[in-house]
Amino acid sequence: MLESTGVYLETYIHTLKALQSTNPFYLPFKKYLAPNNKSEIKVNNPFYTRAPGFQFDLSVLCKNKEQSLKLDVADESTHDEVAKSVTNYSKLDETQAKALIIALTHEIALIEGPPSTGKTVVGIEIMKVLLAKENRKTISGPILIICFTNHALDKFLEHLLDENIKNIVRLGARTQSEKIKDFNLEVLSENRAHNKKMPYSIAVLNRELKSIEDAVNDMTLRRWMTWDDIREYLMIKENKYGESYDELQIDYETTQWIENYNEPKSDRPLSLLLNDYSIWQMSRSERQRLHDYWRTKVHKEFVEKLSKLQKRYEEKRKEMNNIYDSASRQILLESDVIGATTNEVARYQDLIRSIKPKIIICEEAGQILEAHILGALTPSTQHLILIGDHNQLRPRISTFSLGMDSKTGRNYQLDKSLFERLVNSDRTSKVEKTQLLTQRRMRKGEISDLIRYTLYPNLIDDENTAKYSNIRGAQHNVYFIDHRHPEDKSDSDMAIQSYVNTYEVKMVVEMVKYFVRNGYTKPEDITVLTPYLGQMMKIKEALAKSFVVVIDERDAQNIIEMEEEQKENENDKKGKDNIVKSTNAATTKSLNHQVTLRTIDNFQGEEANIVIVSLVRNVTTSGDYDSIGFLKSSNRSNVLLSRAREGMYLIGNSELMATKSEDIWDPVIKMLKTRNPPQIGFGMPIVCDQHPDYKNIITEPEQFKQFSPDGGCHKKCQVMLNCGHACTYKCHSDDPKHIEIKCFQPCRKSQPGCGHTCPKPCFETCGRCDYPISKVKLPCDHEIQNGRCWQNQDKERLYCIELVSKKLNCEHYREIQCSESVKNVKCRDKCKKLLKCGHECLNECSECQKNSILPENSKNESKHGECKHICERLLFCGHICKQYCHMHEENDCPPCENKCTVSCEHATCNKNCAEPCDVCAEKCLWKCEHQGKCELSCGAPCYRLPCNERCDKKLKCGHRCAGICGETCPSENFCVNCASEKVKDQVPDVIMGTKFSEIDWNEERMIVLSCGHVYTMETMDMLVKMEEYYEGSTGGGWTSIKVLPTSSKNIIKCPACRAPVKNIRRYGRIINKYTLDVQNIKFLKKYSDEHNEITKQVIIYEEEMRNGRIQLINDLYGSMLKEVATFENHNTVNKKSSEVTPYDYFENIERYHGFSKAINKIWVNHVKILLSCYQKLTSIIHNTKMSPYKKVEAAVSSL
Repeated sequence: MLESTGVYLETYIHTLKALQSTNPFYLPFKKYLAPNNKSEIKVNNPFYTRAPGFQFDLSVLCKNKEQSLKLDVADESTHDEVAKSVTNYSKLDETQAKALIIALTHEIALIEGPPSTGKTVVGIEIMKVLLAKENRKTISGPILIICFTNHALDKFLEHLLDENIKNIVRLGARTQSEKIKDFNLEVLSENRAHNKKMPYSIAVLNRELKSIEDAVNDMTLRRWMTWDDIREYLMIKENKYGESYDELQIDYETTQWIENYNEPKSDRPLSLLLNDYSIWQMSRSERQRLHDYWRTKVHKEFVEKLSKLQKRYEEKRKEMNNIYDSASRQILLESDVIGATTNEVARYQDLIRSIKPKIIICEEAGQILEAHILGALTPSTQHLILIGDHNQLRPRISTFSLGMDSKTGRNYQLDKSLFERLVNSDRTSKVEKTQLLTQRRMRKGEISDLIRYTLYPNLIDDENTAKYSNIRGAQHNVYFIDHRHPEDKSDSDMAIQSYVNTYEVKMVVEMVKYFVRNGYTKPEDITVLTPYLGQMMKIKEALAKSFVVVIDERDAQNIIEMEEEQKENENDKKGKDNIVKSTNAATTKSLNHQVTLRTIDNFQGEEANIVIVSLVRNVTTSGDYDSIGFLKSSNRSNVLLSRAREGMYLIGNSELMATKSEDIWDPVIKMLKTRNPPQIGFGMPIVCDQHPDYKNIITEPEQFKQFSPDGGCHKKCQVMLNCGHACTYKCHSDDPKHIEIKCFQPCRKSQPGCGHTCPKPCFETCGRCDYPISKVKLPCDHEIQNGRCWQNQDKERLYCIELVSKKLNCEHYREIQCSESVKNVKCRDKCKKLLKCGHECLNECSECQKNSILPENSKNESKHGECKHICERLLFCGHICKQYCHMHEENDCPPCENKCTVSCEHATCNKNCAEPCDVCAEKCLWKCEHQGKCELSCGAPCYRLPCNERCDKKLKCGHRCAGICGETCPSENFCVNCASEKVKDQVPDVIMGTKFSEIDWNEERMIVLSCGHVYTMETMDMLVKMEEYYEGSTGGGWTSIKVLPTSSKNIIKCPACRAPVKNIRRYGRIINKYTLDVQNIKFLKKYSDEHNEITKQVIIYEEEMRNGRIQLINDLYGSMLKEVATFENHNTVNKKSSEVTPYDYFENIERYHGFSKAINKIWVNHVKILLSCYQKLTSIIHNTKMSPYKKVEAAVSSL
């Protein structure tokens, strides 16, 4: 077993699988990559070009589209002449043309391109040739483009789009390019799926996958094991326990036994416990031991079930992927170009092999691991073109000790690319390479010499590199700012990324500000590079206070990971949070410009006009020289030194760099020292662009503000502006033509027409004359007090803002401005016209007018919309309707949206009011010694007689209860003796109007409602109309029960607050009768609405099925089987027929009528929408068999 440390498995698993699945016997180009001997082997022409007379049409390269140019691949003697023609007729230079010819005529080709020599340009031109119309006649199939990074791949594909090559497919979804997103394989697949009906098999697989996911979620969301889990296991696996343990459940009514229970103290082993069926004879530890045993067994079954589900899910997902892959395969086959990173090529290896691309072009080949390229090769590959530079960044590996920069790693050379191995003929056949030589980026001599005399001796400078102007504000275009400020003390173990140099952070920030003040404000002007992520974080933090800092997504991800690691170590932040707090802004001028910040590794292939490099490494705090880390690598240093176009400024310790890197930095430092004048020294030499005699050397960041506050010097600018005034700013270089400079001198112009002097600053437009005058009289006779000159000159066009009352079109009056027309004024008064429902219209008058606009000659009737009054009708449930008025509608009020108020002494209903409640089945609690006990359930109308005797119990306060026998006693707050003044002021005797304190409660009986109001028994009996339910009277007693009224009664409410009367046992017969009536109405309404909705659906579905009848007949005829289906003989004579035919009967039509499976499937698919309706109807039939009244009748009949 191998452990992967420091890198996620996902980053290389696909490449690993691709290599594992590769058969070395079928590996293309193996005679070059792994030759049997060291003899030189000639590289053949690509296999597809070996047909007799094959020629490439190169006309697409020519600037003159009428020019004809051919390349005979087999005739090598003509290749040099064709290369010269390409140079003459196209935009390619001599070495680029030669590289193109070599690439087209060799089945494996190497194009080495030093920085800025146009490697990508050559790659695009090769693609144009291969995809030219004439050449595509003989070159079939798509061309595979592979790159190491998403950024490089997107740039290459964007260049293809610019050349009108648009039949592109990009693999992988990590593109950041808006231009490329629409060419993503997933996007193209979705668009194709939208245009074609999804196959039936996809829908079936989706359903199966969803059912598996639901099953897994149901299993995994349950965190704790329940008794049901264990009981199920016992009943199935060890049924000798199941019944026993079910029988021995605790009898909770036997409280006495529980109170006297003594837990055993035994500690028997598991083997004995498995044969003991009484858990109450076990100690707690024994029960725990037995529980753990069962839990282990259940968990094992759980894991097995989960494993089976996972295996089944993977099988179904593979089936789904195969279906989608067929669609993706078709898209790729129809494309001209397939673009992918090396990781995506490995991920889609099976798909790519099925496409069989003949040509592979690899950009960034020097930065790609050999394993990635080998994994991309397929047996169908006939042409491999590698474009890169092995002298720039090598492939990244996570283990330093396996790389070329490590002494140990030189034995493994894991980061040596296939490109570098082929260039150096390292255990490979010698493959001819072509090197591009003309660089078009770096300033001639000053910058390009740094890599010419160290790495690329044959490098040629393009003529445009000698035309750059000197860097404004700097004495040198290239300069090494030498210093001995130590690195910050490292207090973490984050390896090479944790180095920080505070001095360089401050210096970089101030240099960026200085160059911005000198006019370098475009996004491509300034880039800051540093080799260390820790330094980058500090520079980003400091720059963000003044600039928009742009960083690469790879750097951003690395920063996130580093910050997360730092959070784990509290010491990482101590003493570092305020590193850049003392960095001073040299001016209050806005510096909101864009600055690019990158680590060196993530800036390969890019460039900037000015590059500022923070090298970080220096002496340690103890004064000793330290290492320069991976800056010792010539590859990384090459990238660092070759990114700048016009100017480059390095900050670091020159002595340390030269000492630790003899092959690259030592000659670079010597070159800078020997130049005239030298381009290395302590501090940054600056110069005023307007006054060249003003020069200074900045050794400390704070000196930029002191010596050059605005990017120039301390002298006044004094340049004459277009307005005739002299510039008052200090010398500045950011705007030499003074295009954006504002003159704050007083304006000298006179206003036309009046001759008044303009009071504004010079840079502002004079505009209207604001000279004050006393009054301006308007044509409407109103006057403007303290007016202005311009108002007096243009009074005819002024708007009078005096408020006046005007009559609107709707006959209402409103105060508006004098100049305002009533046509544009909206009347905000209430309409108040009577609606059909009888309410006044509450809309704004203007709204009704807007709705009433009719064509000419139409009847002019106002349209008022819906009534905004609240209905407030009493619903049958006792609630008030809170919906908007609907009295003009024929329908009843909509369903009640309140919570149900039904409750009893046992429970409270939590349903919505519109839902019918279940009748309480608990025993009724109404009983007394005089009239006995009610034997019905709590929810049924009581059948015993009410008792008129006084309660003989005592309240908590010690006084006798004044309530009725059999009722729940009220609280001591309603005690005759202890009641508060608030209670005593109530009027319990509504008939006589007698207060609580005036009633003789020895004679009267007290009833306290749940709302807190008190009434006498006589008052409440009269209000609830007891005589309609019982024979007798309140005074003489109730003698017998009457038959319940057939008509529905209104809910009993408190006379004072109108709250429903609940939980008064004396009125249980009346309250429960009303509750049953309400529940019956809810019951009927609910299922009536459901039935009506199904009826509407059936009408719609019936029409759909009628329209699909012809298709059904065609499907049935097309699916007839050769053999006639035989009918099954089902003996159903003795089987009890169901009242309602089960809906699944129709789905099993084959079983009962002998139809074939194919016909059965077609038939069920045709009628399934009706079957769903039928299923709902059967559910309604079953549910409506037992209404609330029937349940009560069943309870009464059981007495």
